[in-house]
Parts: sequence; structure tokens; C-alpha cells
Amino acid sequence: MARRLPQFVELRITGVDGDGRGLGEIEGRPIRVKNALPGEWVRVRLLRRQRGEWWGEADAVLEASPARHPAPCPRFPRCGGCAVQQLEGAAERLAKQARLLELLAASGVEVRKLRPPVAGPSYHYRTKARLGVRLVGDAPLVGFREHLSNRVARMDDCLVLTPRLGGLIEPLKVLVKGLSVRDAVPQIELAAGDAECALVLRHLRPLSAGDVAALRQFARRFGVALLTQAGGPQTATLLAGPVARKRRLGYAIPAFGLYLNFHPSDFTQVNLALNQRLVADVVQALGPPNGLTADLFCGIGNFALPLARRGHRVLGLEGDPGCIERAKGNAALNGLSGRCQFFVADLRKAPALPARLGAVVVDPPRSGLSPALVEALSGRTDRLAYVSCNPVTFAGDARHLADLGFQLTEAAVYDLFPHTAHIETLGLFER
Repeated sequence: MARRLPQFVELRITGVDGDGRGLGEIEGRPIRVKNALPGEWVRVRLLRRQRGEWWGEADAVLEASPARHPAPCPRFPRCGGCAVQQLEGAAERLAKQARLLELLAASGVEVRKLRPPVAGPSYHYRTKARLGVRLVGDAPLVGFREHLSNRVARMDDCLVLTPRLGGLIEPLKVLVKGLSVRDAVPQIELAAGDAECALVLRHLRPLSAGDVAALRQFARRFGVALLTQAGGPQTATLLAGPVARKRRLGYAIPAFGLYLNFHPSDFTQVNLALNQRLVADVVQALGPPNGLTADLFCGIGNFALPLARRGHRVLGLEGDPGCIERAKGNAALNGLSGRCQFFVADLRKAPALPARLGAVVVDPPRSGLSPALVEALSGRTDRLAYVSCNPVTFAGDARHLADLGFQLTEAAVYDLFPHTAHIETLGLFER
């Protein structure tokens, strides 16, 4: 018979992993502990043992690190929406910067100039989230999943969601309770722009006429666009809500006189305030126009359109046809169609690119750049701005770029996701 998992253990934390969890050892095996800092002695509630490792949460801090900061949210650490609330903002940003430098050093890459970490709002910043839905008896819970669990955290508001989105959690519980398919709604996605909000309700069984009426009434009452999703993301369909152009989901980039529309399923930065700073820094890093500029993984035009506003001729490539459609519409909306061209392209391979590019900006997914794409860029440009959401793949790509003659001249961490382990990096590479 397998030995029963103990409920609690006490141990010393000796390090930290890439997800912000403290590292220690139990019975000669590694353990990863949420809500723990290096040097601390903690009591750990064990949650899982998998592939030779233990996983848990610090239930009590018996000897605290001087860096520890009281968690502002009473649902931390059980709620999975935040990974790190035990560090104060500046300390959290320095920890993220140290993680980036550690990975670059392991790849043998040196950054010539390291900028200070860039901060934005720490609370009520998050404009997109996927919330779980679960029935407990006849009462629905709507919230983030718990740490290492499919259970849904008990929450009635959220410190990191924008106030408009956080204020929808309680009304959504009431809405779900009244649906005939309340036991077949696994998740609700939330998205907010500068003025409008949208919800995407996933349902595993067909909606009744009464359900449709209730959803439409909810959309009218709270002034949101409401989409239903019966299958994959491509099945999301607008059921109710504002559809006029002036009330579409979107955000402004005031420094460039731009407004960008987006669909709830499109990739957009969740921290719109800090996104404005990131966009401005990318445009400044690439300098004045010098031939054609390529924006790879261009999305809805977040970097392409500000570059075009500053006089660049921009070629935007993206794998998602819906995003390309929105990018073209945003270019037309802002009077920039004459300076931008957008095309669907599979960027896991080497795309067809002009022989020479004045500059390139890349904003890839977590998987980073494919080797074929890096090779394709090496002979075409001397200046590349790399926006990364994963320091591990950024460090690997930086090594590949260095092997092709590029120098990482500047880098900075942008804290787009405070209280999480997410690290956003801007790196400027020059030949």
C-alpha cells in the first residue's frame, strides 16, 4: 500500500523557481512552495507529489524573510490568480530582473545596458481573465482556479482585475444560477477596453430560450457585450451588447493619437496603462524610419500602427487571420492604410521577407522564435526589438541571435503582470 501523503511539513526555503515558488527539500526530494521566500522557515500544506517532486503552499511562516510583505488579498495563496503577493512591488520587480539576468548568463549572453525595471499600476490593472465556474450544491462559484487544483476560488471581487470586471463577479454568480445549463458552464472569459467590456460564456449544452433571454437581459443591465461559445474559440458568437463602431471593445494609445479595436479572443496586453509605455519605448528603440520595418506577430497592430504614425512603412505578419482583419481595420480607422500592409503568415517557418529591412520588431508567443525565423532575419536587418513574455525562450533566442552576429545592447523588464511570475522583457539587438 502506498504511504499516505502527510498534510503538513516544516522546512527551510533555499531558493526560488521561475514561477515564483520557494524551493526546498523534503525526504531528499525537491519541493516547490507557493508563498515562500528564500531563507524562510515555513509550515507547508502539501498538495501534490508528481514525478519525484512535492508541491505545496506555505500555511504559516515561522521565520520570515526581511523582504516579506503582507499579502493584500485574503484569498492568497489559495487563489491561483496571483503567484506572488508576499513581495512588495520594487522587490518583486528586482526578483524578476534577477531571473532574466540568470537565464541570460546561463545562455552565455551579456546585455550591454540594463535599464531599471519599468513599473505600472499594481492593482486593478488586469483587463483580460479566464474565470472558472463551478457549482457547490446549487450555488455557483465564479473566479480563478485554486493553486494546483480545478476547484474555483471563493471570491466576490479581485484586486488585480479592473474594477469594472471585478464588479461583475457577484452578478455573474446570480446569472449562472438562473441558467438551465448552470452545471454545463465551465468558464467565462472577461475582456475590457478603455470603455467597454465583453464576456464570453462557454457552455457544453445548448442554451434554452430562457437562457438566451437571461443573457440578453444581463448584457443590457450591465452594458456589456456578451458572446456565447459552444465549442472551440472560433465558435464564439455575439449574442447581445453594443456593436456600433464607436462602442466596440478597444483601447487608445494617446501619445500616437491611435485607437485600436479588438475582439475578446484576440491577443492584447492585459495591462493597457503599461502597454502605452512599452509601445513608446519600442518605437524609440527602432529610431527614425530607414526603409521598410517588419512587425512579426503583429496582432491587431499594437506596434505597427504607432510605428506608422511616426513615419515608418510597416509590413505586419501574423498567424491569426482574425487579428490581421482587425489590424487592417485599425489601420483604416486611424488613416494609416497607406503606410501599412498586413498579411497572414505561419511564423513557425521562415516567412517570405524582403531582402533588406530597416528594422524589425517581434512579439512572439511563449514558445519564442523558431530557429528558421531567426535564421531568416539574420541577413536582413541590423536592428531588432524583441518583446518577450517568456524569459526562458528569450534567453535561448538571444543566444541564437548572438551566434548570428547580434549584440544585446539594451534590455528591460516591464512589470505588466504584477503579483504573478510573468516577466515581460524588451530587448534591443544590433549587429
